[in-house]
Amino acid sequence: MWTLAAEGPNGQWIPGDINEFYWSAIAFLIVFAIMLWKGLGPLKAAMAARTERISSELAVADNAKAEADARRSEQLAKLGDADAEAATIVSDARSRAASMKTEMIAKAEADAEASKVKALADIETSKGQALSDVRSEVARNAADAAEAVVTDNLDDARLASMIDNYIAEVGA
Repeated sequence: MWTLAAEGPNGQWIPGDINEFYWSAIAFLIVFAIMLWKGLGPLKAAMAARTERISSELAVADNAKAEADARRSEQLAKLGDADAEAATIVSDARSRAASMKTEMIAKAEADAEASKVKALADIETSKGQALSDVRSEVARNAADAAEAVVTDNLDDARLASMIDNYIAEVGA
């Protein structure tokens, strides 16, 4: 079964010659001792360097996390300030809109009142002009009638006819 030994089995659980086993074990122990003697220092140094590198990376990561948390807190504070500022802006806009509405209503009422006063003044002016025109027309007609009376000899029929004509003209 085992092909390691050139000779046959020695009847023990170790195949081949027992001296070969002893010399192999001694050679192994010597090589193992040299490796421990020469390799253990650099191995410990490598492990220590690795531990130090991992520790420094963890410290850098902790610093980065703390910095990110600080920035996050700062941004949240700014966001809170932005919300408060937005609420202030909205409140100011609403108050300005209310004051503008009040001003516009007051201005519209003042304009309407001014238009009403102007219209009443125009009506009074037109009424005065119409009355003046009627008075001048009546005065002219009266002057014409007086002239006709003076120039013509009036009799009762003629006087009644002139009065009827005058009334008809003024009525028209």
